[in-house]
Amino acid sequence: MIRPIGKAIWLTGVLALMLGCEKAEQPSASRTRQLPDWMVEETAGPDDLPGDLFRDAPTAKLDLQLKSGDRFPLRKVVRQELTQSTLTGTPSVSQSELEVMFAITVQEVQAERVKLSVRYDRVRYSHDIAGERVSFDSISAPQEVPVAVRAYRDMVGDGFSFWLGENNQIASVEGFTDFLRRCMRNVPEELRSSVMLGIEATSGEDGIANFVDNSIGLLPPGAARRPGDTWSQPRFVSRPIPMQIENDYTLKNVTDSEAVVEIRGAISPANVGSAQSEGVKVRVVGGSTQGTCTIYRQTGLPRESHVERVVDMIVTMAPVEFRQQKRIVTTIESFPVVSGGQVMQVGFER
Repeated sequence: MIRPIGKAIWLTGVLALMLGCEKAEQPSASRTRQLPDWMVEETAGPDDLPGDLFRDAPTAKLDLQLKSGDRFPLRKVVRQELTQSTLTGTPSVSQSELEVMFAITVQEVQAERVKLSVRYDRVRYSHDIAGERVSFDSISAPQEVPVAVRAYRDMVGDGFSFWLGENNQIASVEGFTDFLRRCMRNVPEELRSSVMLGIEATSGEDGIANFVDNSIGLLPPGAARRPGDTWSQPRFVSRPIPMQIENDYTLKNVTDSEAVVEIRGAISPANVGSAQSEGVKVRVVGGSTQGTCTIYRQTGLPRESHVERVVDMIVTMAPVEFRQQKRIVTTIESFPVVSGGQVMQVGFER
């Protein structure tokens, strides 16, 4: 009989699948100028982009335009659903939802890169996994909370820094190891490996990589674009489960203040094997990505991003094998700042 995958597996390899560790190429050699092209808005001439369909459409170069001291409060919600086949024919379904309030602050602007810091201000988390139900809100958390959410509780008020390179991808991360150690301080030693991977994927280094990928990282390199233009940015995800993601981005609309980008992509297996944890082997067999992102042209940061990723997998627990499908919906929203620098609590109150 095929037994459902346990809670430990969800919190390790399969949980982190929603975000992965996406490796990007390193930025090109440094150029001797005060600010790089990718941080300056330009307007292309009519001959820069061939084609007649959008010949009269406005063109714009969609870039990051940040200055030291800028602070951007954001809200991120990740909803997951894992569906697993069973011998009875009735699928087993597990669900989780993570809601995070955090702020990105521009610490330093250099010619070829920008240093940003992330600080977590509030976390809400819930799951229904293998019959276990957990609900947590850092604002009203009791003194004793389940092990699965202690790291989320302890990350509030803490954070780390990262550098964005010229290609709008993460070039390096600073202070993450110490941040992770502080988050784990109240988690029993024997459970840290599983909890740690979940934190990395949802709110740590991989979580920020996911934020970048669904917002800043989709900005097109090079020349200005007009509605209808499409560009591609393939990604290789190395952990916890190897896969190849081929995303196509289409500029759907441009105004003076915003740009809307459509996201469509296919997920395929990587040629580097599969993930294994606690005797369980998981390999990707296919999947898809779709969504939209609305970008503020003044900064290049997202007003709202909504991306759905579906991943089909084969799970082997010797001697049996069964199918799983992971559906992950990630929403990112700018969080308004009211007078006095306080952040509105819109979206966290229900």
